[in-house]
Amino acid sequence: MRATPKIWQDELSNDEIDARIHLSIINAILDHQLPPGTRLVEAPLCEAFGVTRGTLRRVFVKLAHERVIDLQPNRGAVIAMYDGKEAREVFEARIILEAGSIKSLAGKRKALPELRELVREEHALREQGNWGDWIRLSGEFHMKLSEANQNTIVSAYLRTLIARTSLLIGLYEKPKRNSCSADEHSAILDAIEQGDAERAARLMEHHLGEYASELLTETSQRKEVDFAKLFSPVRVA
Repeated sequence: MRATPKIWQDELSNDEIDARIHLSIINAILDHQLPPGTRLVEAPLCEAFGVTRGTLRRVFVKLAHERVIDLQPNRGAVIAMYDGKEAREVFEARIILEAGSIKSLAGKRKALPELRELVREEHALREQGNWGDWIRLSGEFHMKLSEANQNTIVSAYLRTLIARTSLLIGLYEKPKRNSCSADEHSAILDAIEQGDAERAARLMEHHLGEYASELLTETSQRKEVDFAKLFSPVRVA
């Protein structure tokens, strides 16, 4: 889990507190620390964040609206799980959003050095066999690529979709192959640098589409989550 400075409740508005908790849960999903099917138990989460149940439930409503969690009768909030149809729809949404967004970056080189450094880190993690960190960094690459357009609405939608994609990956023990590869990311950056918007969009469509088509269908085992340990860096009171 990414370390976050301690936040004090009297220094933030309710909206800011909600946003910090929301982002913390999203990041925990992206880091594969909250697998699909994990029950988000209110009492330990309230203790971990230092907030009331009312505050936590506001965040749950937002996450449920985004389909990151399910609110189930008699079980409460549970990290969402997806069937094959839902999985395809999530990836299709990413293709529509990212292929369209990337066209605006063609010929813009300002963000490329940072993105190429991310690709080098991806390659190193892949060679080391560090699957979890590699998947997290791959998602970060896509987020940085979107943020380079400085469209906060698109980036916010994409962050949610990447979290949902990470949930899907969390359903599987391992991919059939390293589809979301550093090589494919490098090719996308090359097309952007060359100002070829159509090629960049085609590469992104292929990149995400091929990954979606090769996900396994075996679910991973669920594990108990220590919410106090996971979220103590973002305690707000």
